Amino acid sequence: MSKDKEAPSVVVDFELLRSFAAQNFRDLGGHPAANRRRVRAGHIFRSSHLAEVPPESPISRLELRTLVTLQSRAEVKHLGAPVPASRQGVRWEHIPMGDEWFNDQGYTRVPPEPGREHLALVMHFRDDWRRFFKLLAERDVYPLLFHCSAGRDRTGVGAAMLLSMLGVERDRIVADFLESNLVFKKVPLAAEQLDPVFELIDENGGIEGFMREVIGLTPDELAIIQEALLVD
Repeated sequence: MSKDKEAPSVVVDFELLRSFAAQNFRDLGGHPAANRRRVRAGHIFRSSHLAEVPPESPISRLELRTLVTLQSRAEVKHLGAPVPASRQGVRWEHIPMGDEWFNDQGYTRVPPEPGREHLALVMHFRDDWRRFFKLLAERDVYPLLFHCSAGRDRTGVGAAMLLSMLGVERDRIVADFLESNLVFKKVPLAAEQLDPVFELIDENGGIEGFMREVIGLTPDELAIIQEALLVD
């Protein structure tokens, strides 16, 4: 039997996930960064899935240029395509992160090392993250919103890596990660779940080495993202 067949799985409740549409939304702007800079407000947002967006949601009023969906194809099939993707002038990029973990029956493979699930999201999907960050390094993509289904795990890891790139302190990165618990109270995230990701960043000499060696971003691309998303 292959290791993949032996890997434990859990059943994803798509009906429950559907109820979290357009929740867990926030602007990543406003965080203090290094060198007396700050993450630019109104330029980069995160959310849960967007198969439904109530008129009263602030997402309905966003003037987006780019929408990035990190859901697998199976998730989009069951939950629905994101509503903002149909807006005129919005570029929709679907980076189907997790296709190898999700299937139509709602089963998802669970990484075999408890406590290192979020590190697995980085390491198993490095090609997808490379595509994501290279997209962020395009100069005409902002304002941009990225999301997965719950907006807390893949989206949370992406936000943690991005805020690290922008020089935000780790306690603030963790606080943003844990803000998802306001929505998902029954299955809360823990600060320690990001520790293996931070350890890997440190093992590569810091965020610049990590983005270069693990993700595959060039120094020029990193500089473009910082220029676009940081203000004095």
